[in-house]
Amino acid sequence: MFGLKKESRRMFQVFQELGYSPNDKFNLLYGETRVQFLSTRDHGNVDMFLDKFRMEHALDFRRRLMLDDLTIPVTDLLLTKVQIVKITKKDMKDIVAIMEDHELGHTDDRETINLDHISELCSRDWGLHKTITDNLEMMSVHIEEVLSGLKGRNELVPRLDAIRESIVTRQKTLRWRIRDLIGERMRWYEEVSPGEGEAY
Repeated sequence: MFGLKKESRRMFQVFQELGYSPNDKFNLLYGETRVQFLSTRDHGNVDMFLDKFRMEHALDFRRRLMLDDLTIPVTDLLLTKVQIVKITKKDMKDIVAIMEDHELGHTDDRETINLDHISELCSRDWGLHKTITDNLEMMSVHIEEVLSGLKGRNELVPRLDAIRESIVTRQKTLRWRIRDLIGERMRWYEEVSPGEGEAY
């Protein structure tokens, strides 16, 4: 789940009223950008990101959260998956599910994956650019080789390639170009500690 840090006090009240208790140990470690609530009624635990989705890469969703009434926009949901450095088959299946159900475009509506937003983020962040383009290329191969029987496969690969093309061709910032000179000699992502990434 996603929320605004300025509303965190109200969040704690709501979850406690619903039968959840704060995970004090987890919240002490990650509470600046992420809190967790434990169910006292066996309803499953809840993980809440505040202001930013911070895993291998940081995605600021404070302004994006207002674009949908119930959740983050589908573009941002896709970003939370393609930003994973050590991507798994489960993550790939999640990406496929998102891509199957949504068209590519250049607007921020509920059903469209906004190419402009993705490419803009990547034009300013070399590390995010590298991770996402690597994953999109890998996904295209994965779908061709492993998911050859997937319904709609012939549509998915061009969509993945279109996102990658939009990212690669976008004009880059000076900061991006300077970071590009260093390349992979310096780590371009944050290490996610064991258990930290389990809830998303």
